[in-house]
Order: sequence, then structure tokens, then C-alpha cells
Amino acid sequence: GKPFTPETIGMAVAMRDLKQHLRETGESKGYNAGFTPADRSRFLGALDQMARKAIKAAE
Repeated sequence: GKPFTPETIGMAVAMRDLKQHLRETGESKGYNAGFTPADRSRFLGALDQMARKAIKAAE
């Protein structure tokens, strides 16, 4: 995935809620695929980058 920003978080939350509603009503039975090792690596890299940026800004 991509990091959430104030501009993108609303759409992500709305899609999550819509998909949950569709699953609960039986309209959709699918789920997103689980994290692969590559997904995990990208996530950790992005998290590390954001943490370093926040630490540098706080100094």
C-alpha cells in the first residue's frame, strides 16, 4: 500500500466500511490477499522512512 495522508485517508476508510458492509450482507465474500514477504518489506521500509523523518523534524 501507500502511506495515508489527510487527502487520502477518507477514501480508504470509506472503502473499508463499504467492503465490510458488503461482506456482512452477503453481497461479497472475498477478502484482500494477505501480506506477502515483499509487501511486508515495503511496509517496513515506508514505516522506517516516516519514523526517521519525524525524528529529524523533532530535533
